[in-house]
Amino acid sequence: MTACITGCTTRGRHLTTCETRDAEANRCRGCTPRDAEFGQLCAWDWQRLNADVIDAPELVRHLREMAQPTAGAKPPSDGRGHGDPAESSVLSGAVDAADGVHATLAAWAHIILEEHPDRLGMRGPDERGAVITQQTLRRNEDGVYVQKATVWGIRDAEATARLVKWLLPLLGWCAAQEWAGEMRREIGDVVRTTMARWPIAETRTRPLVDTLCPRCDHGSLVYTPPSAYRAPFVVACINPECGRIFTEDEWTRLVELLGIAERRVG
Repeated sequence: MTACITGCTTRGRHLTTCETRDAEANRCRGCTPRDAEFGQLCAWDWQRLNADVIDAPELVRHLREMAQPTAGAKPPSDGRGHGDPAESSVLSGAVDAADGVHATLAAWAHIILEEHPDRLGMRGPDERGAVITQQTLRRNEDGVYVQKATVWGIRDAEATARLVKWLLPLLGWCAAQEWAGEMRREIGDVVRTTMARWPIAETRTRPLVDTLCPRCDHGSLVYTPPSAYRAPFVVACINPECGRIFTEDEWTRLVELLGIAERRVG
């Protein structure tokens, strides 16, 4: 197998040339590259890419809801200053963060539409609720050029859910491209950084304590319920050495098979 394009390594496994695995200071935690199992990504990076894309709609919805309560507030009748300027700045920041998450995903959708082998017959994502710049003529030292229209934000949080619904089936193709590592890092950075700054209060993901991962045999499976109406649930292994992610159909079939096996044993 080829190595994962992101350069990630396997904890506890070392190359024969490793000089610090036995040293007390700066001990190497593992330097053997992970194998690419999904296109050019290892199982862990593939799981993280899927999880970050799936998490984006709920994150954007959370950010927009943070700003919504005071969006239509009226100033007091006595004419004094209304509201805390700091609060206004925070709410504006939440809206900007939501725009940034959506714009990042939309930029990768644009790359897919330019490079996919079926691009001529492919329909792009549903852009209702997205804010799109107009195509304009620009001038530089080399002359006049066309600056294409780009998506830079949203008016409706459901625009991100529609974009993700379009993106998810194409991630397998994306994982095989030379830019798969860059896509994995960029989407991961914007989603994880935004989540850290604007945490969602309720933790919806829960462990499946009674089921071992069929891939690594560890009790490290977690279940994330649908983030929106008719959205799929996700079951994933959080063991760093595995990272297997199951689609709703895969998990349903697996549960059915486990049930059949238990009945036979009983």
